[in-house]
Amino acid sequence: MRTWLPLHTLVLMALVGCGKQGSDVRSGTLEVLATESYLPLIQRQAEEYHRIFSEVTVSVRGTTTREAIVDMLGGKIQCIVIDRPLNSEEQQFVRSARLRVVETEIARDALAILVHTSNKVASLSVEKLEAIITRESTNWRQTPGSNFLGPIQLCITGKNSGLYELLAQHFFKPERDISPWSTAASEMEIIKYVAENPAALGIVSNAAWRDASSADEEVRKRSVKILDVLGRDPGSAGLAVKLSQQNIYDELYPLTYSLYIYTSEQQPGAGQGFSTFVADKSGQKIFLDAGLVPKRIPYRVIQLTQE
Repeated sequence: MRTWLPLHTLVLMALVGCGKQGSDVRSGTLEVLATESYLPLIQRQAEEYHRIFSEVTVSVRGTTTREAIVDMLGGKIQCIVIDRPLNSEEQQFVRSARLRVVETEIARDALAILVHTSNKVASLSVEKLEAIITRESTNWRQTPGSNFLGPIQLCITGKNSGLYELLAQHFFKPERDISPWSTAASEMEIIKYVAENPAALGIVSNAAWRDASSADEEVRKRSVKILDVLGRDPGSAGLAVKLSQQNIYDELYPLTYSLYIYTSEQQPGAGQGFSTFVADKSGQKIFLDAGLVPKRIPYRVIQLTQE
């Protein structure tokens, strides 16, 4: 994994060995980089796209959010799927380099707060989560409902991940870098850590939690539970909200965010074709079936006839 470096330095690194991909909208080859926790979902999108447009070969590779952006801005990749919008530094680079970058919001997801099933805490307020993130609250005895007395073992992914930036830039804005008890290489590793450490508190995407592609992970999840979240809204003070597709759609669950697909082709090619597919009805249904909230709700027309 790359260490944290300034954007312009990382882009120069990405330019080394950079190669162009030849493609048309519905033909050619396309490599897509996806934030690791959404890799299985985007692979499903690619398989369905290839089934419909057999002349396009799409390969999907998982990486960190930061590295996906760097490879796109460096011209190495023309299509990425990430869990946050480009930040101000990245947007400034796009403008100064005069790149043609197209942003499309494709779905809504949310963060899940995980603890071990032996921990009797049932919910957590946004304020308490922020205190844990900033290390103002470090012991379970400070958390209402918990039966533990030891330190809270916060586990998240590293600074290059979208999860880290969502916590540090979108939901909370700590004055210092987040310093978790344990840093995981992936969100699946967070689930594993919580399953094996009763004093742990992990944060993962709803998509990562719902991914059922690994039998080992499904076994581990039996030792892990998701906490309800109490929001900041005074009108809902004291009301714990469950993480569910309906509550994400109704904007009741506090820790929701958007997914984006970006293309950087100088002329519309396979990247734009794939992006359009993901944002249209067939691609959106894949998100819906996976428990996310699609940006465009798929619908079915039923013809009613009078006899």
